[in-house]
Amino acid sequence: MRVDMNIAENIKEPYAVIHAGELTPEIAELAREISQFGTGKGIIIGNLDDRKVVINPESIVLIRVVVEKVYIVTDDDTYRVGKRMYELLEILGSGFMQVSKSAAINLKHLESVEPSFNGVMLLHMKNGEKEYISRKFVPQLKKYLGL
Repeated sequence: MRVDMNIAENIKEPYAVIHAGELTPEIAELAREISQFGTGKGIIIGNLDDRKVVINPESIVLIRVVVEKVYIVTDDDTYRVGKRMYELLEILGSGFMQVSKSAAINLKHLESVEPSFNGVMLLHMKNGEKEYISRKFVPQLKKYLGL
């Protein structure tokens, strides 16, 4: 990808222009990241006991919804967050995949996949967590894994 920059004193607020032959998921993600840069919208804050903790997206293993409350599981802790799962997935981008109505995973933390009952699969994460992927999301995972 070619990048051109124009630095001029008369420009009061930075802006970006993307030229592309078609709108791909990668281009859409890039545009979203650029538009959120510096706004604080991409920051994820988790609650742990009485503390508010800034969560590094790389450390997120999975996202779970339990009784309408959203939790982020990392290697170290589980945090309650104030955002909905779809909002987190928008912030986190393509490295994360929704695997059921109530769960999403960080694909970098996926260790193995095993078949289960009725077309459902069991996902094993590198930290020992397990999560089922529902049939609806299996084709997307198979595509990602090249199966």
